Amino acid sequence: MSSGEIEGWASERNMRFYAPWPAMRGIFRGGDLFDGGDREVLSGWSGTLGNLPVLGFQAAPGTDTAGSIYVVAVRLPGITFPPLTFMESGLSGVDPAVPIDDLFDLHWKVTARSSRFAKDLVGTAMQEVLIDIQPDFSKIWLERDAILLGARGEVSATAVERYLHLLRRLVDTMPTRVLNAVRQTPAPRPMAPALPIRPLGPPAAAPRTIPAYALPAARPARPVPPAVTSATRSEWAGWAARRGWLHYPNGREIAERFHRGPLPGGRHIDAFAGKFGELPCFGWRTVSGTGPEARIRQVLCIRKPDMDLEPVRVTLDNALLTELIGSGDIEVGDPEFDSRWRVTSDHPDSARAALTPAVWKLMAEPFVPKFAQLWFERDVAAVITERPIGPDVVDDYLAFLHKLVTLMGR
Repeated sequence: MSSGEIEGWASERNMRFYAPWPAMRGIFRGGDLFDGGDREVLSGWSGTLGNLPVLGFQAAPGTDTAGSIYVVAVRLPGITFPPLTFMESGLSGVDPAVPIDDLFDLHWKVTARSSRFAKDLVGTAMQEVLIDIQPDFSKIWLERDAILLGARGEVSATAVERYLHLLRRLVDTMPTRVLNAVRQTPAPRPMAPALPIRPLGPPAAAPRTIPAYALPAARPARPVPPAVTSATRSEWAGWAARRGWLHYPNGREIAERFHRGPLPGGRHIDAFAGKFGELPCFGWRTVSGTGPEARIRQVLCIRKPDMDLEPVRVTLDNALLTELIGSGDIEVGDPEFDSRWRVTSDHPDSARAALTPAVWKLMAEPFVPKFAQLWFERDVAAVITERPIGPDVVDDYLAFLHKLVTLMGR
């Protein structure tokens, strides 16, 4: 990866780029950084993701014969983590492994000074994020107030993005009780949102608590519908609180403010609002039907206040229907894009102006999350999912929408 590529990537996300970055030299010493001695920091960047500070840098080889290392980190200000490291199971290491769970231990090795802390932190939610990953990085570790990931060899901007969102998902799985225990000062109760004004309405549900020091158990079967239980609502409330975002158990307050687009009808629940990077974001879940027939869909939106678009709708094309009855949709000029996506709008010129080659390239990326509909209108880009999602994957959608509105028109 060239410094020019990463500088462009950082600029698209309104992050600050440094080349070199002497102030970062020696700040972190964990992972594989220690092996290189006093490494020079060749370049780096810093910004925010989901209301948390993030950073990354390329460290020179120093005395490390394995070469340079690229580090990505998410910081949690006010936290002081005990040392803990994740590495792929089977890799050698000086410290003994802390047993977490029989299946998880086949994939990952966890080392920590405090086995009690490790077992309490690495719960079922964190295990589920990590267990299916085929790591193309060397280690993930906790140090100071950050969770960091180190990768060797050539690291692309796409990989940096993926690493960053992996770390952000891991943060979301950290139990609130554990984070409160390692804060430098006691956490305020209740946790106040970062946004200055909270509209009147029913209070948010209390964050989920996890029994102290219990080893992960088999995951129980969820009742139907899974997304309407009080436990799941508490999960969304706790997730929003950790970010300093607003949360409304009754989502009507937010859903009715945004009355544009092909919104699904039904009961709106678990609405949230905050900032993703520098842009406002919001979303909610919609439940239609009851009992086993209930259908739950997620709406996720990002606002770009200086954007003003005519309504445009994008869905996956159905090749058979197109062959039988024709598409009647708008072609933007890229055969691959036009064959995969169906674009509809009463304003074809506006649709083509928004869906530029940079957007074609983005929509072809393998990390684009699954959705039923994507639409733009005025200053908002939004997606609707076909089925419920958990808080741990919201960042995947918001990162996609953030990148989308940044690239539109280019």
